[in-house]
Amino acid sequence: MHRNAKHPKIDRRAELLKVSREIMAEKGYEATTVSEIVAKAGVAQGTFYWYFPSKASIVKTLTIEMQNEVQTALLRVFTEHRPIEQKIERSIEEIFGILSMYRDVLALAHLVESASENELVFEPYHRLISELLRYEQMQGTVNSSINPDITATLIVGAVYYATLQCYLYNSPISIERYIEETAQFVCRALGID
Repeated sequence: MHRNAKHPKIDRRAELLKVSREIMAEKGYEATTVSEIVAKAGVAQGTFYWYFPSKASIVKTLTIEMQNEVQTALLRVFTEHRPIEQKIERSIEEIFGILSMYRDVLALAHLVESASENELVFEPYHRLISELLRYEQMQGTVNSSINPDITATLIVGAVYYATLQCYLYNSPISIERYIEETAQFVCRALGID
């Protein structure tokens, strides 16, 4: 095998994700069938089930992909040497940018996931932001009286809801304004001037 050739298993899985995303974005989750997905991907139905136990698992996989990109961006921004206010604004810009590329997945996840699955999606964000807040508290840049666990949950909720307003509910307010206001809101909540 040529060393630059991709493994066929990975290619089929990626193609199934890509095709599923395209069809679901066009027709919606409920109207999309596994038969349509495999026909467009040019694979047998058994191949689909080899990679994904259900249509819902496609949405979960795409949600995890989106989540991983957000976590990577947050870690990258918070390891940069810049003032905390800039880190917050930059991280919110990154989240909005990533979710703009995943607005179809955001809509699907919002429709498909149960409350318990939704909590599993957000738990890594809560944990990561809570850890970042604890670190910033030790540095003296964030109010030491806040509870990092509760505050992380509130921050994730505020940012998530702001992205829903922009990408699902088509708010007439500009995305840039949402980013700016969300960053200011988070800074004020953390006791940062």
